[in-house]
Amino acid sequence: MNPVALTALVDHWRPETHTFHLRAGEMAPTLQDVSMILGLPIQGEPLCMNTSSDGWREQMAALIGMAPPAPANPKERAPAGASFSWIRTNFRQCPDGANEDTIRTYTRVYLWYMISRTLFPDSGGLAHWCWLKELTVLEHRWSWGTAALAYLYRQLDEACRRTGSRTGSGIGGCMLLLSVWSWDRLSVGRPRVLNERPWPHHHENLDREPTWAYLWDNVSEMTSDPMVMYRQYTAELDTLTAERVEWEPYGSYYHIGAGMTDLNHKCTKEARFWRMRFSLICMWLVEHHQPHRVMRQFGLYRCPPRWQDTDKALHRLDRQRQRKITNWPVHHSGHVAAFIHCLEATRNVGPEEIVPHDLAAFNNYLEWFHENTRIELVKHTYAEDILDNPIEFDEVAQSQHDTFARRGRSTSIVSELNFVWTEIHKTAHECEIMWEQSRRDEKPVGPLRHFIKNTARKMRRLANLLGCREGEIPTSSSSEEREIPDDEEILSQSIPPKHTSKQAPRSAYQLKPRGKDPNRYTPEDYVNRGKKVVIEED
Repeated sequence: MNPVALTALVDHWRPETHTFHLRAGEMAPTLQDVSMILGLPIQGEPLCMNTSSDGWREQMAALIGMAPPAPANPKERAPAGASFSWIRTNFRQCPDGANEDTIRTYTRVYLWYMISRTLFPDSGGLAHWCWLKELTVLEHRWSWGTAALAYLYRQLDEACRRTGSRTGSGIGGCMLLLSVWSWDRLSVGRPRVLNERPWPHHHENLDREPTWAYLWDNVSEMTSDPMVMYRQYTAELDTLTAERVEWEPYGSYYHIGAGMTDLNHKCTKEARFWRMRFSLICMWLVEHHQPHRVMRQFGLYRCPPRWQDTDKALHRLDRQRQRKITNWPVHHSGHVAAFIHCLEATRNVGPEEIVPHDLAAFNNYLEWFHENTRIELVKHTYAEDILDNPIEFDEVAQSQHDTFARRGRSTSIVSELNFVWTEIHKTAHECEIMWEQSRRDEKPVGPLRHFIKNTARKMRRLANLLGCREGEIPTSSSSEEREIPDDEEILSQSIPPKHTSKQAPRSAYQLKPRGKDPNRYTPEDYVNRGKKVVIEED
């Protein structure tokens, strides 16, 4: 896991849409990624139970044979759960010759430990009692895949606003899912795959075959300065275009998983449920699954989506804030019923007609997307109106960007690129407006001349900000502006003068041309280094 790259990526998450907002468009982990990377089931009952913790120690002792001791101070409030160290100490290894009940107990504790550390971790370092409660009946079929995705969505919602933990800097959820999803699609923070380790195949049990995540089993680690790499990853995400994204890492629509020969059959078994638009439920959490916003990830037609808010009221539901609410199946009864109905409808639906990806439609979507959201996190180097007036370079030198550069602090060129992109886009938009206006005016020459001169001034000032030093275009007098020449005079002025035989004097700053090409270093020079040339005489 690369926590620095994940932090930069999380900063692009938007809770309103449950997607990452990038220059390449909207992207997000979906149920497809849950199946391919984790192999968890989508079908089943929603993971929603009563979270009351009254008498949880007695219930835990009855379920697994023991429970963490109560604090010495009766007034001290202890969380309902066990620390991971307590679980490792008391259930490290199942004893040899254990009976069936003991094996089931150790199996239940092992699942509790793995679920708490991989699917539903938080910053507390605790295995909560509610996850063990879900494992009371091991054979019960829960929809673990939808619960894991709902929990990850909520953690992203809080982490992007720095409101998740007490310090405001933590994130929970399945980081394995988010990391592999990012590595498959984005080059930002992608590690290098080291030597592949063979998987111990069990041909008699195909359920033990690897998932897609095994392709990233042995990768390199990021060891550079976190602060430097965070700025670099943020800059790379700001400049990431759609052409640099691996949109379909699992394969095309009809060949999902073909790139991995020993892929677990569970990864593609529930493909018909991947694009369901419904509410994901995980205990007290209800998060909307919106695959219609990321259809490009499925290789399907993409157009501007219909707005569907993720509901701020649902985001306010939290186990810590609403302690009085414990009977979540009743509180979320409407969402639970809709969840079951959506699964049943998708299970019984016939073959679905699909519309494949269309480049022209996707470009139209990107144009709409860029105009309606924020896709940049790196601040612009200069203010937006700096090109409207002659540039005072003494004032520019006092800007934060140039001050940091003089002091040797790291500055990103992306801040300049974002500023230049904004100015170019603004100028192009102004040109389109002026062009349409000139087609309607009877005498468009005057306004066009004025617009062209102003645009030339802005472009020259922009070049000066980037290092050029050219003088300002002189401002025309009022009388000159009133004298509008006809088209023939303008065309005659654009004809270049004929060259005369007299050579113009060369500027003092114009360098003389080289007489002969300099000697270039060649590979032969390296081979013959240190060898003396011997000339034989008669």
